[in-house]
Amino acid sequence: MDSSSDFVLKEALPNVLGTIVIDENNNIVASTGIGLERVEDVVELSRVKLDDSGYGLFQDHDVNCNVYRQDGKTVVVYTAGN
Repeated sequence: MDSSSDFVLKEALPNVLGTIVIDENNNIVASTGIGLERVEDVVELSRVKLDDSGYGLFQDHDVNCNVYRQDGKTVVVYTAGN
């Protein structure tokens, strides 16, 4: 994503720290914010157990990783933890 896309994301979802989009081969397709620095998360993100709607959540220290998977693509939205 380019910087203008990153700006729109922050404006629409102010609590988002970053994102990563991963394809079915665990290749990073796009990333923003802290997602640019979280390449090491890819393997763990691909293993997250999801519910019937394709959603999962895990916490990494003070960051929530909201994981959505559909049609082989995984979208991760990082938000501030509690």
